[in-house]
Amino acid sequence: MMKFPSLALSSLLALTSAHAAMPQVYTPKPGSAERTAILKVLHNGDTRPEARFTIHKFRVVRGGSRSIAYVDGEGETGEFHAILTQQPPAPWRKVWGESDGGSDTCAAGAQHYAWAVHLIQSYKVAPDALFPGVVRQAQDLKRRAATEPDLQCVGDLDGGPGS
Repeated sequence: MMKFPSLALSSLLALTSAHAAMPQVYTPKPGSAERTAILKVLHNGDTRPEARFTIHKFRVVRGGSRSIAYVDGEGETGEFHAILTQQPPAPWRKVWGESDGGSDTCAAGAQHYAWAVHLIQSYKVAPDALFPGVVRQAQDLKRRAATEPDLQCVGDLDGGPGS
């Protein structure tokens, strides 16, 4: 009598239910209330036509009663990366960012990116699923900070640790 089929079936069911419990990453549809609310925060109320963004990546994860979003885009002053969070009934708020227009040290960048990885993990999602390349960037900055802590190697940083 073989017990492998029932073992395989129970393993498959456990894997399926574990996968179903993981928060899913999605992109809000253009014009949706969620996408509009997030972009409004990033625009800081600036409604000028030239203040429009070109969006490269837009990802959201809902984890229970709270949500986290990552937006990679380009605006008037250059490229930007932003992480926003929401816990209803509160509105979306930007909690982390890096943008063109200035620079900061490798040491500050390492701390900033490590904080982003930790924040994303707190939503029970793989950091790179929400923010592609963030884990490698955090590791690279940590390595560079160990040898060249004062080198200017990241853009303007806002939010994150200590905010």
